Amino acid sequence: MLLPSADIARRARQEGWAVGAFNAVNMESIQAILGAAEQERSPVILQITQTTLSYTEPEDLYAIALSAAKRITVPLAIHLDHGRTFEVAMRFIRMGATSVMIDGSLQPDGKTPRTYDENVAITRDVVRAAHAVGVSVEGELGLLGQVAAGESTGLTDPEQAARFVAETGVDLLAVSIGTAHGLYRGTPHIAHDRLREIAARVQIPLVMHGGTGVPDPDVRQAVTEGIGKVNIDTQMRVAFFEACSAQIRLAEAQFAKADAEGGVRKYDIRSLLKPARAAMQEAVANRMRVFASSGKA
Repeated sequence: MLLPSADIARRARQEGWAVGAFNAVNMESIQAILGAAEQERSPVILQITQTTLSYTEPEDLYAIALSAAKRITVPLAIHLDHGRTFEVAMRFIRMGATSVMIDGSLQPDGKTPRTYDENVAITRDVVRAAHAVGVSVEGELGLLGQVAAGESTGLTDPEQAARFVAETGVDLLAVSIGTAHGLYRGTPHIAHDRLREIAARVQIPLVMHGGTGVPDPDVRQAVTEGIGKVNIDTQMRVAFFEACSAQIRLAEAQFAKADAEGGVRKYDIRSLLKPARAAMQEAVANRMRVFASSGKA
């Protein structure tokens, strides 16, 4: 059942759980995400990030996702994560994505900040085009990054967040509350006070990016404070790498034995990818249980 991500996240926020949004880069990650969703009976967002364009064509991933989606029975959104330009957002909408994120907080280089007015302008343009065809839009305000306890630099301003939502018409808002992409240095400090202030002024679902590594109690608390969608990528990557590494070590031992006994080495890529897919699926299922989305399909 394909839905806009906002439809799933609105229900999640109203009912006190969060929907997981998981990054897909290949067939195995798509199968892991959807397999976990079916296993947990959890709504799910499968997302493709703009940076994947440097690896493969998103249309190919979408075709695989759409084929796999025909076999699952839980609510599903297919989402563009961190689109940087209007053109990329339109490409994903034409492809069939049910929701898109326009990250207007940064320029297309992914490093240079946009001004507030520039963010509003590009986000509003994407919202107009997307809403015309029933696609929901996630915007971002603030710059993601770890903060020390009591620090507020870069955090999303609550009053500005309310103004941003009113001026753009976004359906979901990614906020800066002390999370960051990738692995953390030490334990992240989540600005729960700031999150509550934003949620008091913004009625749409809020989004936590950089969910990997945030302590489970912090995640659960953030969900009660207004987070309706949590993005996960690194945790899946770690699970994949660790499972592949274990299989490579096993294969090397088997190769050494074959060489010593005059046998033939067997190179089977599936022997690496199948355990990696299973590990990713368990990583996704684990997050669904933490987000309390299991059983909500």
